Amino acid sequence: MNRRIVIAFATGAMLLGGTARSAQEQKDSKPPMHMHKTDMDHRGDREVATEFNSEATQLRAKAESHRKLAKLYHGRTPPKGSANYENVAKHCEQLAQLYENAAKEAEGVAAELNK
Repeated sequence: MNRRIVIAFATGAMLLGGTARSAQEQKDSKPPMHMHKTDMDHRGDREVATEFNSEATQLRAKAESHRKLAKLYHGRTPPKGSANYENVAKHCEQLAQLYENAAKEAEGVAAELNK
């Protein structure tokens, strides 16, 4: 009976060792050359590049919207007292610049994927 228990433990150890090794081999496999924005959805580079170009267009539209808001706040008559709209206008200008930079980065990624 002791022999059966030893054989059972040995078999169990071999099975567990095999699955642990297999899991380690999966972790060691090389990741794809680039990561996509979705959960490892491996699509063609051109398709992903189109998505980045679309995002760049949307980001540029947001930048333009904030530039218009900044212009609007620069032209507003300040309320009575010492308050003015300069800080709000600067905020809009900074957002416009950030959106513009993000659009340039998205276009850069798209260009890289289209090579």
